[in-house]
Amino acid sequence: MRLNSYLVFNGNCKEAFTFYAEVFSGTITGSMTFGDMPKDGAGEEGCGNMDMEACKDKIMHICLDTGNDLLMGSDAMPGQYGKPQGLHVAIQVDSTEEAERLYTALSDGGEIIMPIGETFWANRFAMFSDRFGIPWMINYSRAM
Repeated sequence: MRLNSYLVFNGNCKEAFTFYAEVFSGTITGSMTFGDMPKDGAGEEGCGNMDMEACKDKIMHICLDTGNDLLMGSDAMPGQYGKPQGLHVAIQVDSTEEAERLYTALSDGGEIIMPIGETFWANRFAMFSDRFGIPWMINYSRAM
């Protein structure tokens, strides 16, 4: 079993995943927009009352393969976005340098909750939201 994070954005999913692909040296393995959805049997586009013209270029699903993990996401349907609360995407890294590199890249333009630093449990730890509003934690653990 694998647990993968699925992130929801307020219309800027494509921009975020282009950025994440660069930061994580990953590959976007699939992407589709709401406009790519097939018409139903009656020839109608979309889902329910969705305004297809307003969201046809927004991401319905995207997948970023980082080599070990998948990061997936989409844009929220119009009027359905809610700011992420009560969670962080946690990244466990293998070096101080990698922790600091990811922190510098991901936190730029975001909101710092706890700047990267040493703690009693970690050589490096940080909590922040990136410029897209996604909450992250970075951890490089001490040897126990």
